[in-house]
Amino acid sequence: MLFNEFGSKENPSLLILHGMMCDWRNFYNALKPLEENYRLIIPAQDGFYDGSGDFTSFADQCRQIEEYIHENYGGKFHGAYGASQGGLMMTELLTRNKIQINKAIMDGCYVAHQGRFSGWGTYRMFKRYKDTGKFPAFINIMMRLMGLKEEDLGMMNNLYMNASDDTMRRNFMENYTYRTRPEIAENDAMVYLWCGSKEPYALKSHKELKRYLKNCEEEIMDGLGHGEFLLKHTEECCKKIHQTLIQD
Repeated sequence: MLFNEFGSKENPSLLILHGMMCDWRNFYNALKPLEENYRLIIPAQDGFYDGSGDFTSFADQCRQIEEYIHENYGGKFHGAYGASQGGLMMTELLTRNKIQINKAIMDGCYVAHQGRFSGWGTYRMFKRYKDTGKFPAFINIMMRLMGLKEEDLGMMNNLYMNASDDTMRRNFMENYTYRTRPEIAENDAMVYLWCGSKEPYALKSHKELKRYLKNCEEEIMDGLGHGEFLLKHTEECCKKIHQTLIQD
């Protein structure tokens, strides 16, 4: 993994976990205002930055984060924000319970099991896009399931398109076949579940997570689809993250 840090070391630490196949640099650009109040720690998953080896597994990615946090931050940090697949990574970190997280925000977290067929189909779709620059018609179905429209395809500019075929296949298959484990109930972190009202899989994921989480609050943002709060309402998103982390 590639660990990137920004902001004063004197500020509270804030872990930021990027979404599926996303370029961590775009996440930093969107959330850059937060470095005024926090020490931002932004890991780039293996396979999704220049010079990286292939993606391994979510468990291995989390192991690397845990080792880094123990070595550099005493095994704990003030807050964490994970969007989309970053929320899945957060779920895995909370389940493993090897670092202390005071407050965790999951924005558009998809952990509802969708199956190998969905993972394989998504892999083939993005492989075609990488090879030809064009998405198959299936992308329109996928966008609707995320509460998005055809004109929202511009959001794909946030992707890291130099990932290898093996990296995409492994990442997508793990993403779509992930299952929430009951051990997450042993974690005491305060978890904030955010998503748009047009995100059926995120809403289903919330229902699943709420079965286990000890401390959680859910907020549904009316009229929004997947990733829209972060990418279309960036200033408001940054303010809301800060307000959430400082509240008692």
